[in-house]
Amino acid sequence: MSLEPPDGGGEPSRSRRRRLDAGYARFSERDRELLGFVGEQLTVTVPQLARLCGSSYPTARSLRLRWQRAGWVEGRPLIWQGPAFVWLTRAGVQVAGSPFRALSPSPGAAAHLSAVTEVRLLVERELGLGSWECERALAKAHWRAGGSPHLPDGVLETARGRVAVEVELTLKGATRLDLILAESARRYPELWYFASPRVLPTLARLAAETPWRNITIFPFPPTAADLAWAR
Repeated sequence: MSLEPPDGGGEPSRSRRRRLDAGYARFSERDRELLGFVGEQLTVTVPQLARLCGSSYPTARSLRLRWQRAGWVEGRPLIWQGPAFVWLTRAGVQVAGSPFRALSPSPGAAAHLSAVTEVRLLVERELGLGSWECERALAKAHWRAGGSPHLPDGVLETARGRVAVEVELTLKGATRLDLILAESARRYPELWYFASPRVLPTLARLAAETPWRNITIFPFPPTAADLAWAR
């Protein structure tokens, strides 16, 4: 006589066991925090996600794939021969409790969005110079107040006060750049500009000509050494 239990009886084998939550995406507070950051920046690259997590690129890529399978993010390269970007879907906005609606980033804006995130990761997360208020939050606040001023790419709340942060990769017209520079310098105690090599000479000249003396210009991409004085 066989001593094996009949089908459906006894302890099932490992291959037949299923997790009680099989078929459902696991969600953690860490997911909420990271997805919330993505929503604030609109989109981040997978290498930036690795920096944010303090993990390796393969780990960040696996995280992106898990999020995509769960339907929380979409992702693909937005820049020719560039890294994959990720951004929130409506489901991602819901699970993260993000105050910002789901939007697909424009490929034309991808380089700028990525550059702003590079600056935020350095000044807020890696150097701990202050807490970051993203442009999307600034836009919401000004919309509620009924105003429509030029908005910086972010505001860093520091022990010394609020610092407007601008990232310039491409050269705007000198008149427009001068107006933006003057408006931000007038409205905030400090203004930090991170400028690419092609923009930096023009920006430095305009900053020297303005009466405002609260403007600091950094090269982009910045390093920790560039900001050592601010720590």
